[in-house]
This record gives sequence, structure tokens and C-alpha cells, in this order.
Amino acid sequence: MNLPPFARPTALVAATLLAACGGGGGSAGGQPPTVSSTSASTATPMYSQTLVVTVNGNNLDQGLGGSSTGCSSVTLGTTAPYVSTATTAYLKCTVAGVGAQVLNVTRSADGTTLATQAFTVAVPQVTLAVSNGAGVGGNVVITLAPVQSPITVNNFLAYVNSGFYNGTVFHRLSPGFVIQGGGYAAPLAVSPNTPALKPTNAGITLEDLNGLSNLQWTVAMARGSSPTSGTSQFFINLVDNTSLDGTSTTYGYAVFGAVTTGTDVVTAMAGAPCSPWPTFFGPNSRDCLPSPNLVVTGAVQTR
Repeated sequence: MNLPPFARPTALVAATLLAACGGGGGSAGGQPPTVSSTSASTATPMYSQTLVVTVNGNNLDQGLGGSSTGCSSVTLGTTAPYVSTATTAYLKCTVAGVGAQVLNVTRSADGTTLATQAFTVAVPQVTLAVSNGAGVGGNVVITLAPVQSPITVNNFLAYVNSGFYNGTVFHRLSPGFVIQGGGYAAPLAVSPNTPALKPTNAGITLEDLNGLSNLQWTVAMARGSSPTSGTSQFFINLVDNTSLDGTSTTYGYAVFGAVTTGTDVVTAMAGAPCSPWPTFFGPNSRDCLPSPNLVVTGAVQTR
């Protein structure tokens, strides 16, 4: 992560893509579908996770679909264990909104709403379990900001839910500034060689003008000099670092959440033993590698 802001082109193009939801199944013909009841697969749907709405009725194989502002990619279940039939159908979607949401069960032929299923989605949280094996560690709960930073939050959750962060380290401690992790697997030791990063997905769009500031305990996406180079690495701001915020003329660093439980753990991490690494961080850098490694022993979406 190169922390000095980078010049932003004077001609700015700001675009926000809100994906419309929709789905359908079956072919028109015979008697039109009718719905007698619906139910959600869980009482507490989680952001970015799959929600299944069970639909009971008649002729449901004659063209049933769904739409929702709180779900993306609404589809009719056709594979086990959600095989739709004429009397029981399953509408599956990926939860993409927070707060009170509604999924509309629709007739494919003309889009008529046959029933609605209400559901409520809490603001997502991720719990990181961290330990250096020498008395420093604990749970750090990060509350995410999908409304302000949807691309960055979805990217982070994709890495979390794939297990990517398990066994990674916080490789960079910059005292009084930030602590950064998410790119290197343990064990990581000071050496003359540049360590290999874990393979990642492609870089994402920079959301640095989202109204969130790099204040103490906020979590932001790390990146290189390119504004679209952010992948899996992130950092926790140990103090207010408003100089890292984006402006109309400079690229900044996108805040996508904040530590809401475990700030004492982060403080302990910032005070853990740390080894200089001049060949990695630079000959005059104050940055260091926590040694023993501060390892993420678990990263789980807990809400």
C-alpha cells in the first residue's frame, strides 16, 4: 500500500451501478400459477448470503418469477435440495440490501405480483480471531458499510467467506498510523527476499469518495499506485488519518467498515513485538513486521 495520495484525473466520471433483480421460470400455458403461502429459509438473512423463499400454491410450474430491491439474481430453484414443482417452488437470491426488504413473487407472463415475502437484513459484520501465540490476540469485530461502499464490502466478504484470510498475517505495523494485513500467509519472517503474496481476484473499483473518512478504528482497502489495484489487503487506522481520504483531485483509500468490538485487541496488536524489515519497507521506514506473526486464525461473517 502506497500511503501518499495519488493525483486524480481532472475529468472525473462517477458511476454507481445498482443491479436490478429479476428471475423467472417455467413456460406460460395451462392454468396460471396461484400462491397460497410463502416463507423465508431463515429468520435472519445475512448480507451477501443466499436467501431461499419457499412458495406454496398451484400450477407454480407455469411461469413463476421474483423481484426484489434487497436481492440480486432471483432465480427459480431447479437442483437439489431446492427442486421446484407445481405445488412447491423455491426462489433463490443473493441478499444485496440492508434493513427492511421485500421479495415479490411474480407471474412470469405479465409480471403480476402474486405474493410478497418480507425480510430484514442487519448491517453485516465480520469477526477476525487474531493471535501471535505469545499472549497478544483476541476477537476483532468489523462492522461493514455496504450502503456507502458496496463494491468494497462485497469484495471483502467474498474473501472472508471463501476462507482466504484464515492463516494470513498482519504484515505491516506502522506505529501511530496503521496496521495492515490480508495479503501474506503465515509464517512470514524478515529476509532479504520479497515474500510471495497469496493469489487474489482482480482489483476493484476505488470507492474513496463515499463520504466515509479514515478515522481511528476505521478499516480501509489497501492498494498500490493504481486506483483499481485493491484486492485482499486492508488496514486498520490506529489514529485519525484524514490525509488518506480521497478528494476531487487526489485518489485516497476507501473506508468500508470500522472496528466496533475489540479496539483493545487492536491496541495490543499495535504494541506487539515487531521487527524492522528495511529491504521490504524501505531503509528509512518506521514500519515493521510483527514477530511473532499476528495470525488471523479465523475470519467469519457473523452477521
